[in-house]
Amino acid sequence: MHMPRLKPKLLVSIWTVDEVPEVIGGDADIIDIKDPSAGSLGLPSLDTVLAVISKVKGYKEVSVAVGDIRDYTQALSYIAYTLSSLNVNYIKMGIEVEDFNNALSIVSQIKRTVEFCNSNVNIVLVGYADWKSIGVLEPLEIIELAKIARVRVVMIDTRIKNGKSTFDHLSPKYLKEFVASAHKNGFRAAIAGGLKIEYLPECVNLGFDVIGVRTAACSGVRLGKISREAIIALKTEIEKQWKRIVQSLDS
Repeated sequence: MHMPRLKPKLLVSIWTVDEVPEVIGGDADIIDIKDPSAGSLGLPSLDTVLAVISKVKGYKEVSVAVGDIRDYTQALSYIAYTLSSLNVNYIKMGIEVEDFNNALSIVSQIKRTVEFCNSNVNIVLVGYADWKSIGVLEPLEIIELAKIARVRVVMIDTRIKNGKSTFDHLSPKYLKEFVASAHKNGFRAAIAGGLKIEYLPECVNLGFDVIGVRTAACSGVRLGKISREAIIALKTEIEKQWKRIVQSLDS
């Protein structure tokens, strides 16, 4: 069994500023802002980002999704510049690209923009569990991309939100290899994609550093409202699994 370096963080994706009190009340570790109606990693409105940052006031880490990226556009650099200036903790980029060199060019442009701002923001490169269905780079290639681009966080998510989870697309063996490769290179490994509470023990056992949810933190559906009680249950399950691992190592 792989021992995670630190207790996994719970990332909860929100859509509106009204959901902030629920996420803070449920004690999620990372508040992730995105527009779930605009794709897997839909870019939220600037108004929403500003309102959430104002409400969070540095109390929690903040992540912002910038879209499922297919090509570089000038707008992407402006987005990265704006988010870096706002000192968010993470910028999440979905790599919906088939060609490795094209992906590297896109990521390198964004990395340059972030460095220009002298920002401490972490770029998160997201690979898709359902990569075969959409014909893009697979998650293990995202780690290679991160190595060359000098990005420190890699994530697996699902691109198509149809009720299937990351575990429906990728085997535990593949996920274990992803975590091992990420940690070997000094990266943090994150997982999301239709994760229900019953998947959390496996996520913790595999050694993921961040576990991301939206639907599991809502009252039933992905585009529903965030539930504080659901977040508390998710956080409690992560704590329980983490304690079990620590106790098994101590015994």
